[in-house]
Amino acid sequence: MMVDGTYAKMWISHGIFYFVYKEIYEIDGPMAKTIVSERLQLQNENSYPIFCDLRGVTTAQKQARDYLAIEGGNLTKALALLVEDELAMKVARLYVKASEPPYPTRIFTDKEKALSFLQDYKK
Repeated sequence: MMVDGTYAKMWISHGIFYFVYKEIYEIDGPMAKTIVSERLQLQNENSYPIFCDLRGVTTAQKQARDYLAIEGGNLTKALALLVEDELAMKVARLYVKASEPPYPTRIFTDKEKALSFLQDYKK
């Protein structure tokens, strides 16, 4: 079942939670709260490895990044971030390094490699 959320499309398939952002220029604090709330509602208290496609997002305010890193980490076994290019990869690496997530996190420009990384964390 795919859920067309306010800012992203979400679904669970073969033990992986898919989260694909819609085209968003900038994520702010209230948007981040909505994003996390909708994801957790769909997860229904179950932890998953998460595939997060960030290619539709241009930027995020610091408050939003912090909220997504802390509250957004709930019920996350592992996180694969998919970005558009090497510049986005560098920005995402800085974000991951600064937020120090307590679960395995990697950044990819290749969707298949991202999904392969998550296989070991499925139920």
